[in-house]
Amino acid sequence: MAERKIWFITRPERDPKFHRDALLALWGATNGFTEKWSGNRQAHLNYERALNARGVKRENLSNDGSGGRTWAAMLKTFAYIYTDDNGFLVLTKVGKKVFDGEKVPENVTKQILTLQIPNAYFLETGFRPKFDSGFRIRPARFLIKLTNQVELNYYVTKEEITYFVLTANNDNQLATVTENIVKYINCKQTEKSLIKQEIAENFDHRERSDKGARDFEIAHGDVAHTFMLICDYTGLVEYIRGEALRVDPANSKRVTEEIDKYDTRYPFNIRYLISLQRMAENNGLDIDSYKASSFGSIKPASNKRKTANKICEILSNFPDLDNLSHDEVKSILMNEFPVKEAEKHADELKKQSLNTLNNDFVEGYLNETDNLVFEDKTGEVFKAIGFDVEMSPKPLADVGTEIEILLKYKGTVMGIIDAKNYRTNFALSASLASHMASEYLPNYDGYNGRKVSFFGYVTAASWSGEKNLEKISNLVKRAIPGRDIKGIMITANVLLGFLDYCIDNNLSKDERVALFLQSIDNKGYSTVGEFLRHIQLGQLADFSSETRKDS
Repeated sequence: MAERKIWFITRPERDPKFHRDALLALWGATNGFTEKWSGNRQAHLNYERALNARGVKRENLSNDGSGGRTWAAMLKTFAYIYTDDNGFLVLTKVGKKVFDGEKVPENVTKQILTLQIPNAYFLETGFRPKFDSGFRIRPARFLIKLTNQVELNYYVTKEEITYFVLTANNDNQLATVTENIVKYINCKQTEKSLIKQEIAENFDHRERSDKGARDFEIAHGDVAHTFMLICDYTGLVEYIRGEALRVDPANSKRVTEEIDKYDTRYPFNIRYLISLQRMAENNGLDIDSYKASSFGSIKPASNKRKTANKICEILSNFPDLDNLSHDEVKSILMNEFPVKEAEKHADELKKQSLNTLNNDFVEGYLNETDNLVFEDKTGEVFKAIGFDVEMSPKPLADVGTEIEILLKYKGTVMGIIDAKNYRTNFALSASLASHMASEYLPNYDGYNGRKVSFFGYVTAASWSGEKNLEKISNLVKRAIPGRDIKGIMITANVLLGFLDYCIDNNLSKDERVALFLQSIDNKGYSTVGEFLRHIQLGQLADFSSETRKDS
């Protein structure tokens, strides 16, 4: 199936003022999201009925609940909800706020202006056809910026949007799209027809015999209309129904300032590289759950862009910039900058709380090909979680083997981590299990006066052999009698997802470490959702235990 080369949006009801009604109806149709959604046609039909009852959908029912699925897809598109690993729908923070009627226009506007391609819904396995891999665009923001230009007289027609805007796949194409529209406006009618025909042939992904421009415009003009309508909802542009978007020139400065604020606060979200759940949860933060970009409100002038890029590059090896002190940032920057300039940049960065995962680190870590660098970056994630990390420490015994990562916490806790940068599957074999039990664990027991209390594997991709974690625990009892040392196997995505969850929920380092240690139970984790469910169940168990003690 050909990939999408043109914008798309689910559009059961185009006006965003019905988003809250759609959430309320979905809550009722699924008994408060307690009924499984995936594959449950009865729930889909119930949702259609609930929408009909609220008067936000035409009073007809599909045979298989497709109408309900389409409406749910719209809510997923704007990150009000997501589907968890078990097929249940989950409200995000912004979904809950809209559902509760809190700051509805502000929260809906935020979701419109942070909508991006790709997002969590567009990457779901059931979404077809997939977008071309080159997409990296915030459609509503792009369209508003385009309209707010003197070069276009603050005015863009539906036809221009259909042919030139919907075919843009990157935020950096604003100047190119503007130039193409200006050229098109100045063409003769015959030339315009040829341009439209060429665009239709090059960008339409649909399987059909007629690839004419008219068919293209009919098929995709409705998408253009939908984007025009949702942009109008933000109050930053005006939709002249069926014709164009425009900005009052008197409001141009205000529109620019508002979009600049969003560019600063909400950079392109790449958490889909970690997991679709973390992508949905982070993109689904409400308007008051402000998360700065990796470099906060620092917006360098164009003549300082190279310096800013250099700073980003240098700090790309660190996942949580808030985790670094002023002196640490300065010391890192001094590898490339003179002392005085490093001090200045460190001052700028530490003036504000950055309080978010470093996007540059995420991309680099999850695509790292150098084994040693992968190990170092894994160590940095553990540091950000809250462990004291030693890389490649020498074992107590005079042996040739050494572990990549040693984790310490407070006075007694110590664990060893084996980082496996296998780009396909890492299999924990019986021989590797034997090596961990007979050499690594005994050779490091007593290091710095600490007893080894856990072990683990961090894999770059998938893993297998989970049952051998238990085997290691049993084997090591021969070398270290009387101790129950358990392990964990976790992918780099899941480890990053856990750190991201901790940052988003403002967890202290003590809380982060406690949750991670709680998850070590001779289990492997291949998805963020699975890992978070495990620690959340543990928290509930702890709460229940404390409640019983109090009573």
